[in-house]
Amino acid sequence: MGVGPVRSKAWIIPALMLAALISFTFSYSLSQPKVITQTITVTGSIEVPSVTPDKAYEENARALLQHVKEWVESHRGLRFKEDVGLVVLTREWVMEHWGVGGLNATQVMIEEIILKSLFMVPENFNLTDFKVRVSGHMIAGAADHTIYVVKEFFDPSDRVASGAILAHELMHILQGEYFSPPAPGLTDERNALAAFVEGEAGLVGSQYLIEHGGRPRDTLPESILDPLEALWLFPYIYGEPFVRYFYEWGGWSMIDFLYLDPPRSTAQILHPEKYLEGWSPIPVDPPPHPGDGWRLLYQDTMGEFFIRQVLRAHLDGLFANKSAEGWRGDMLQLYERDGGYMLRWKILWENDDEAVEFAGAFMELLERAGAGKVGESTWIAGHRLVEIRMEDRAVLITVIYASR
Repeated sequence: MGVGPVRSKAWIIPALMLAALISFTFSYSLSQPKVITQTITVTGSIEVPSVTPDKAYEENARALLQHVKEWVESHRGLRFKEDVGLVVLTREWVMEHWGVGGLNATQVMIEEIILKSLFMVPENFNLTDFKVRVSGHMIAGAADHTIYVVKEFFDPSDRVASGAILAHELMHILQGEYFSPPAPGLTDERNALAAFVEGEAGLVGSQYLIEHGGRPRDTLPESILDPLEALWLFPYIYGEPFVRYFYEWGGWSMIDFLYLDPPRSTAQILHPEKYLEGWSPIPVDPPPHPGDGWRLLYQDTMGEFFIRQVLRAHLDGLFANKSAEGWRGDMLQLYERDGGYMLRWKILWENDDEAVEFAGAFMELLERAGAGKVGESTWIAGHRLVEIRMEDRAVLITVIYASR
């Protein structure tokens, strides 16, 4: 589930999907904790409407942008190679063009089937409605050398909070000018790279906020979010702590060095010591094809954080985190046949004990979700038939899901 060719050679931040289940990337507001701000991924040219003329607003916004741009250059030690433009959008336009207009129906369908197959959302959950709703809470975004702000949420007269938002987006533009991280492949890798680039931008925004008299932002706790929200917000929950960990060790030169070999797994973001130790996930061969006319729709590696959210949907957060920590690699596949779906997920663990711990946690999840055991390794819940098998230090989950 990638994106198409981008406009110009500049890196559009982030051209990274948060997960196979996610079409947009979000950060929480620097000034309004209850509002989510979106960082845009855009393909092709952007045509935006004229908003209601407000000369004073635009003048204030552009003056603040210039001030923050000079601060970011001095603070980060990097000068902008091109001018940075600013475009004012309306919330209505964003919802129409980057909410409804930005969705891929096939992609959303696959995402929704995966979520429902793994008991993460109710069977009557509508992912399209959810994505359109959250698109309406965008505050600012960056694409190429332009920053977009949403007038209803962005107040240029608040020079501290709004300046911190601009510092965040300006850092994304500098990332595109100076660094070339590897093209992300699978979901777990995309999530890790997104956390890294958002973490650096978040740290710059936080430092602007503090230096200009603002209160330090509280870390958004995963525990107060439902699993789907946590998946959306992973780069903004854990990206900045990861980058700060290395910044406090070696300053911006250390962050520059990380671009040469950036984190490639959410496990490395969650546990920076693993990155330092040279730990890396093990590629997992896909489960055997089920045959009998099943057609492969999707194949991906989901990672430790995704597994954590699968468990958190029905289990205690601390227990879910512990049960996911021994992850070493995985491969998830989704098949279709005659309107029904089969999910096959092979998850490799550090050792047999970790595999047994996860299998036990997933069985408890099934019980909490109302599944009934109908065989030694088989459960039924609603329209889902679930089988769990152990293979050395791997766990193979198969879910047959009749969506209608």
